[in-house]
Amino acid sequence: MNYASYVNRVKSFIIDSAKQADIDESLNNPWSDFKETAYYLFDELITITAPFDYQEPHPIAALFKLTKQSLHQDNQSEHAILACLESWWREWHFVATMNAKLLEQHNDPQQDYLIAHTHHPMRNHELSHYAKLFTVLPMPICNVCIETGDILKVNQRYIDVFGYTINETPNVADWWIKAYPDAAQRAAAQELWRQSLITAQNNNGDIPAHDYQITCKNGAQVMMQVSGISIGKEFLVVFNDATERVKAHELLSEMAFLDSLTKIANRRRFDEKIASEFAKVSTTQSPLSLILIDIDNFKQFNDRYGHIAGDECLYNVAQKLAETVSRPEDFVARYGGEEFVVLLPQTNEEGALFVAEQIQKAIEKLAIEHIDSFTGYLSISMGINTITPEQCDDYMAFVHAADNALYYAKKQGRNCIALSAE
Repeated sequence: MNYASYVNRVKSFIIDSAKQADIDESLNNPWSDFKETAYYLFDELITITAPFDYQEPHPIAALFKLTKQSLHQDNQSEHAILACLESWWREWHFVATMNAKLLEQHNDPQQDYLIAHTHHPMRNHELSHYAKLFTVLPMPICNVCIETGDILKVNQRYIDVFGYTINETPNVADWWIKAYPDAAQRAAAQELWRQSLITAQNNNGDIPAHDYQITCKNGAQVMMQVSGISIGKEFLVVFNDATERVKAHELLSEMAFLDSLTKIANRRRFDEKIASEFAKVSTTQSPLSLILIDIDNFKQFNDRYGHIAGDECLYNVAQKLAETVSRPEDFVARYGGEEFVVLLPQTNEEGALFVAEQIQKAIEKLAIEHIDSFTGYLSISMGINTITPEQCDDYMAFVHAADNALYYAKKQGRNCIALSAE
């Protein structure tokens, strides 16, 4: 390599780039025009003219060491660009070297014969297939030594996504700490990975795909589907972005438990929630309260004002309930038709009555006209039931008692609150 000529070209590129006003942003943007221009220079100086074989000292390291010596020592922008370029060029040099080996092997007739007649070509021709994977796959990849835990190689996409170069993550143990700062999450992820490696031993070395939420160098978290393959004393790990798929799954799950009209939890979600909270009563040794709510004379409201106004009324009432019942542990759902339910963990009868009174006042403030009601405005009736740890044997009976209280409130003329006698 003609280092003198190359140093001048790289030095000129760095000095010119340091004059750009947005250079700091460009260095941190993996898709910037600056990075593309840097690659063109690499391609011109290295790919076209330099032989790709293993050399010591590393040709890229030697080139940038000489370039660093020729720069002004006090220019921070120039040295930041230099460090960034060296990181990129090392990765590009690795990919180009592997690709050259790939082409060399594919031009060998004997090698073609071996590839065609080998049952597991990746295991017998690691270099060839590593080169292809590192070159063509648009997702992060790293190569790990099983015996030492050293991260041997990473591709440029790995650096773009996670921000860690091979020099910053020399060992898997260090990587786990950086990728999972929280010890509990780290332990769970490590156990999942350990089980995956055990599965791979009985599955031709194929490491099954699982989702991992990984912390990047800048603190951002990404959801990745991680899989791979064991090859001798190494394994190749492939990261596939799972963010959109996981979001879509979460959205579908949320929609399954969301009432489409009122945008609060639906009956299905309530049935699941009450079973869960009922089971906690004995554990927490605290009471659980339930408020069943019914909009008074809602059929007459629909008949007079129309179903569009009726739907709007249901939505407004639901949102006001959700706004009024504000503790994180409390739960509001549409029970069915014009009925709603409020579940109040760790709340006694007195506390539930207080919440019901606040709900009643909040609905009154909505001042929704309803001339077929006693007051001329929309009103609600409520039934309350509370259980203690000694009574938590049947949650269906628990709900039924609140329903009886609601029925009693409506018999008393509506727009009132009744407590369960059970």
